[in-house]
Amino acid sequence: MSALPFARPLLGTLLGAGIVLSGSPGQALGTTFTFDLGSGTATPADPQASSTKTFSAQADGRMLRLVFQNALLPDDTAKPVSATDEGLCLYKAGGPGLNDIGLTNCGRDTPGNGTGTANQSAIELVFDQAVELVSYRYGSLRVGLGNPLLTWGEPTSPVVSTETLFDKQVGTSYAFANPFVVGANQVIAITGVGGDRDSSSTEVLLSQLVVRAIPSEPATDVPGPLPLAGALAAFGWSRRLRDRLNRRGAPYSRK
Repeated sequence: MSALPFARPLLGTLLGAGIVLSGSPGQALGTTFTFDLGSGTATPADPQASSTKTFSAQADGRMLRLVFQNALLPDDTAKPVSATDEGLCLYKAGGPGLNDIGLTNCGRDTPGNGTGTANQSAIELVFDQAVELVSYRYGSLRVGLGNPLLTWGEPTSPVVSTETLFDKQVGTSYAFANPFVVGANQVIAITGVGGDRDSSSTEVLLSQLVVRAIPSEPATDVPGPLPLAGALAAFGWSRRLRDRLNRRGAPYSRK
């Protein structure tokens, strides 16, 4: 399975020049928000599949909004976004049931936007504020052949976080392998690669996503107050300069 060959235009300005790598996944940047994803918290919750799924999270008196949308097909059409009580469908490769044992297609007969009717290779997400991706959790994870994995990143950027699936467990939180900052209204694509599309191999439902809001940058056009140590040093230097000038001017004053 190949990555998405094109990307929907960005919904807003990027943060700086695009994705920004985080200094450390444990670095405290701001308020932490936890999104619980699934049909019970999605807007709209019914029908199960819709053009977008919106989720909100609150913390410290603030609200953060997250929108999932299905990436466009080459003909500019998109299949709906699906959410079940186990989570939101990120990736589905193969037929209607994993190894033909009758499992669901992310809660739908035809999920996703892949070349097959039962496949989904990419989905997009957008935050309404700048955030750092922190961790995620799966509510359902069925991994088959082909060493499948997910990449998170701006569609046109080489900076991505690659998340393997074979070593993950349902209900366990995992920090992003390459945490990065997402700008407000910046489109991030989650693309599934490596799965076997000819047989039902992989189904991934995301149940939780944790992010940190990025504090607003202070204004730089107005100088801030001089630190105390700097102020004392400046005062001492100016006093020494006045003394030197007075000493140099003394002989001339007697003429």
